[in-house]
Amino acid sequence: MMSIKNISLVMPAYNEAKVIERVVRCYYNNFFKKCKNSEFIIAEDGSDDGTKEILKRLNKEIPFKLVTGNERKGYVTGVRDALKLAKKDYIFFSDSGGGHDINDFFKLAKFMKNYDMVIGYKKIRKDPLNRIILSRGYNFIIGLIFNIWFKDIDCGFRIIKKNVVDDVLKNTKTLNYCIFSEFTIRAFKKGYKIKQYPVKHFRRYIEKIKTFKLMKIPKIMTSLFFGLLRIRLELLKKPLNLSK
Repeated sequence: MMSIKNISLVMPAYNEAKVIERVVRCYYNNFFKKCKNSEFIIAEDGSDDGTKEILKRLNKEIPFKLVTGNERKGYVTGVRDALKLAKKDYIFFSDSGGGHDINDFFKLAKFMKNYDMVIGYKKIRKDPLNRIILSRGYNFIIGLIFNIWFKDIDCGFRIIKKNVVDDVLKNTKTLNYCIFSEFTIRAFKKGYKIKQYPVKHFRRYIEKIKTFKLMKIPKIMTSLFFGLLRIRLELLKKPLNLSK
């Protein structure tokens, strides 16, 4: 198992006022306090529900680096900017919606000695049925296009070596949604070793689920499909790198 030290915990936050305090306290007490020479980064993305104010209050008590935004940049840009802030050898990325069990970090960490990235996948998804179907279909399409098969390629709970982020992130800019899908595809095609491991998943609070608008699905899926094809065509021009 990797030594639990020298880790950047990176967490984006947008409109998570109902859960953000509980999540931050949980991660601080059960992860950050146990990790030597580590940092806790929260990148707030122009929330308008009080999330920013809660984080500022918590920051007076809990030592994390808080980066706030006046305007919404969007999840993809927010994640990219947050990852760039990390300085430690390992980056532990987690969404801030309370959907994951912090203790699963230690299960993923035991594989980091032999892998460059370990991705959690939701063993039992607590999502609405339409999301489960879309996710499975999305992962299947990626498998068909790239011949790489992941159960939850875009999962926002993973550990990545810093050198992998430095190498791959700069080219991860094709998809307007699902940044970790593209990141994982590019990392795999560069020859980095990737492991997936089952993690717990908790149902998000009802207000978040209601924001998932079915009318947006065709636009999002069309954008993703053509974005994935562009990545595929680009990668066909490059030889597979197995020297990592």
